[in-house]
Amino acid sequence: MSRNARRLLALVAALTALAARAAAEEAPLDPLRRIRAEEAARTPGILDANDPLESVNRRIYVFNARFDRYVFLPAVRGYEFVLPGFARTGISNVFALIDDATTFANSVLQLAPKKAAGTLGRVAVNLTVGVAGLWDAATRLGLPHHQEDFGQTLGHYGLPAGPYLVVPVLGPSSVRDGTGMLVDRAPFAILNVPPWWVTPVEGVSTRADNPFRYGDIGPPFEYDLVRWLYLEHRKLLVAH
Repeated sequence: MSRNARRLLALVAALTALAARAAAEEAPLDPLRRIRAEEAARTPGILDANDPLESVNRRIYVFNARFDRYVFLPAVRGYEFVLPGFARTGISNVFALIDDATTFANSVLQLAPKKAAGTLGRVAVNLTVGVAGLWDAATRLGLPHHQEDFGQTLGHYGLPAGPYLVVPVLGPSSVRDGTGMLVDRAPFAILNVPPWWVTPVEGVSTRADNPFRYGDIGPPFEYDLVRWLYLEHRKLLVAH
């Protein structure tokens, strides 16, 4: 078994254990509360994050939780009420096509020709057979989806993640990944593709596709757990 596979299994095992404890504890969400030593001992590495802005990050996390509750989720419920499932899937597929273009560019930068060629094939198939991306024909034809961004590209060439960040509205990130996101977005912003007014639709569609809900993980140290999961997930993506 590879190191990445072992790490992924350990991550899943930790999540399973935490979920079981969460059901028993039923503690309220309090991102400002620091994790205790006995709690940290249950999840090795949870306190190893490079988080010098932790006090600010925790407060932004609280803001994001409230924004999600009072703005994002009501918008998602309205979106799901107005649009039928097939329409929401089509919109999600169009935005996934844009992500495939980003993956292709970063696969080229990482000198990964097989992944780049496969992603280019996905873009071509979904633009044509998939009717401008509304239908994910590429997956039906056996062309797998890959996820690559400029943050991963920087990590591929050895740049560390740097300090952990919680970005208002967007959530967990790091100095490297936040910079990478700006680089990935820049060409689309310059070309105005998709148009700027589509951004709120993209945000609501992305949130609708994300099952995460603030406070649902269970433990009162949710901030620490989300930070650990995000950083471990990014490590796996960079190493893959």
